[in-house]
Amino acid sequence: MPDLSRSRLRHLPNALSVLRLLMAVPIALLVVYDESVLAMALFITAGATDGIDGWLAKRYHWQSQLGGWLDPLADKALVLSVCIALTAHGDLPYWLLGLIAIRDLVIVSGAVAFHFNYAPLHAAPTIVGKITTAALLLLVVLLLWQNVQAQIPAWLIETLILACAGLLLVSGVDYVRRWSIKARRIGDRHS
Repeated sequence: MPDLSRSRLRHLPNALSVLRLLMAVPIALLVVYDESVLAMALFITAGATDGIDGWLAKRYHWQSQLGGWLDPLADKALVLSVCIALTAHGDLPYWLLGLIAIRDLVIVSGAVAFHFNYAPLHAAPTIVGKITTAALLLLVVLLLWQNVQAQIPAWLIETLILACAGLLLVSGVDYVRRWSIKARRIGDRHS
């Protein structure tokens, strides 16, 4: 007799990703409306769900193709929406938001094009992509924390903004390069 409770729990990582996706807009609105403490608390909660869903999926072998798409989509939606809110709030420069949006658009459109034109794509972030995401998350947390009343040194924020810009460019080029090489190899095999 199958363990029904365990079979239902296997969807928990995806449910946590959906929850994180749904939290993106409310957190952004809280930032815009100066509800800094609640915005910070919910952002940390959303970050915790990211860690928990990944741990559960790996620990209990509950990975799925849907989860492979939902998890990074939720992460991107959360970071992008909070960055839009921080820009509207005057905390993040417009040019950095533009760079974040362009990189994400290139990555997502490249992934979709590769998936439908060459082969099924399984989301697999690169090391430089993970470092870029970590730097962006650190910047977002520091800006949210600053809005809560913390005194973050301006030089630290400015240095992190420049580091994020460099990482966004490097990781964007890296993703395009990797997918181009894979597409070329697949094309060569079929010709």
